[in-house]
Amino acid sequence: MGQVYWKQDLPHATFSLFFRSNKKRSYFVFSGIDELLDQIARFRFDDDYLSYLESLKLFDKKYLSYLSTFKFNGLIRSMRNGSLFFPDESILEVSGNILEGQLLETLIINEIHASTSLATKSSRIVQSSGKSTVFDFSARRTYGYSAALKASKNAYISGFEGTSNVDAGKLFGIPLSGTMGHSYVLSFKNEYLSFVNYAEEFKNNSIFLVDTYDSLKGINNAIDVHKNGSMDVKAIRLDSGDIKELSFKARQMLDAAGLMTTKIIASGSMDEYKINELINNQKCPIDIFGVGSSFGVSSDSPVLECVYKLVEIDNTPVNKLSPKKSYFPYSKQVHRKIEDNLMNHDVITRNNIHKDGYSPMIENIYDRGEYITEIDSILKVRNYVKNQLEQLPEENKNIEIQREYPVIFEI
Repeated sequence: MGQVYWKQDLPHATFSLFFRSNKKRSYFVFSGIDELLDQIARFRFDDDYLSYLESLKLFDKKYLSYLSTFKFNGLIRSMRNGSLFFPDESILEVSGNILEGQLLETLIINEIHASTSLATKSSRIVQSSGKSTVFDFSARRTYGYSAALKASKNAYISGFEGTSNVDAGKLFGIPLSGTMGHSYVLSFKNEYLSFVNYAEEFKNNSIFLVDTYDSLKGINNAIDVHKNGSMDVKAIRLDSGDIKELSFKARQMLDAAGLMTTKIIASGSMDEYKINELINNQKCPIDIFGVGSSFGVSSDSPVLECVYKLVEIDNTPVNKLSPKKSYFPYSKQVHRKIEDNLMNHDVITRNNIHKDGYSPMIENIYDRGEYITEIDSILKVRNYVKNQLEQLPEENKNIEIQREYPVIFEI
């Protein structure tokens, strides 16, 4: 395609990125624009890559010469990192010669889809957890090292309080949290001895994994460590069995032993559905959730329909009309109506339309190799997500209701 575009004198084009409707997602959390812009700024065809393309014997040498000097010189408009958005809303647009926009398609979809999927999943988990705290335990189940970092970062952006991924803590300043593993317990002659050694090492920061052999006996061993050595028990962790029943029994046993401030952590294939059942329906006394596998791969909806479509060519509107895959043409703006500090509805118009009383969601962020707006820190994005979720009506974020947020098209 690129070589044909080049031979057609590279007409001006605008591409738009949006997510199609998903029955399991009533809203999305836009994420990844910071990392995407860094990659676009570095996007080049080096000599080694050009040699590879030449070896394919598919391309005109003059076209390859053009690619040797290629860098993105177009305009990127997008929503702010961390913005809440809804199906079919444009969240990012690329304008420039058509080859610039086309070459970036896979990179844009890959980066925004991955980060947005994780940020949205973690947001749903946080919304289901009530007053409980959520930590990221996903690194062992994500698809590779960089995916683990991406999961930790997006979990923190969307409201998780920390991560077990030490590299993520170092790189992004995310608070760290972790517990002993089953292998640690098994390395001692008995469970009690493993707890005693741990408590002596970490003093008042001891978290005991109690389910290696028998959860109730494990809780008793944690209590005995406290009684016999006057050592604090910061928390116990339940990782298997009937979490509902065990959490109530654990709370009763800990309180009876005078350990009223000892926290109960639950882990083991937790997701928003299980957490919602335990916290909101069963009212379990669980203080903290360690969430790993289901979050790290967004198990209930691992693929979101993130699409990048041509909407204008030389200022002429274009769009696909295929059944169930059609979309609106034109470069667009998303206008958000806030009433009584709650999101009321969004209106989608052409880019050049202004609407009084509405907040425009899309702004110019990158133009001809220069950042127009400052990249927000991870803490600033985290606070932005939190504030928006407080503005999103409960029925639009409750996983059991899943009411559709009103989006009006005025194209």
